[in-house]
Amino acid sequence: MNSEDQSLLSRRGFFSWTKTGLGGAALASLLSRTGDVRAEVVPGESSDPPPHFAPKAKRVIHIVACGGFSQIDSFDYKPELAKRHGQPLGGDEKPDVFFGQVGLLRKNDWAFRQRGESGLWVSDLLPHIATVADELTLIRSMWAETSNHTPATFQEQSGFRLNGFPTIGAWMSYGLGNDTDNLPTYV
Repeated sequence: MNSEDQSLLSRRGFFSWTKTGLGGAALASLLSRTGDVRAEVVPGESSDPPPHFAPKAKRVIHIVACGGFSQIDSFDYKPELAKRHGQPLGGDEKPDVFFGQVGLLRKNDWAFRQRGESGLWVSDLLPHIATVADELTLIRSMWAETSNHTPATFQEQSGFRLNGFPTIGAWMSYGLGNDTDNLPTYV
């Protein structure tokens, strides 16, 4: 970089200019929420702009059971576990565990059956959910780079093992919008 280019905009100057733009955007957002600067809104309706595309779904129920029941006890039928019950995990790779040792393989405690017309495998642990098997959507292609719960949850929610990135909830809120300002779009 030559001296003429350096005099055009210093690092300090760059941040000074960008903070002005970001501050203006933040102020406009705050003023639109308080009603000082915005068009008239019908009571009970959201003040958020509509999404760019009409959403196909009207509602999404996204359940995150972090530390909840295991997928192997609910929807992930693994008949091989019954055959290998009591055996070590095996394989050449050392499992990524935070503490302790990896235990022996264990068969399911609940019986699995195919439910509904779709034939979705659901364990007897969830008899009421099994009655609506054809209305469920399960994602079976996800995997994590770690078995430690916190970074794996961050990765499941945002695609990154570190926090600070938009989550599924943020994208659902963006895509579906908000029906009312009286309730949060995502919890």
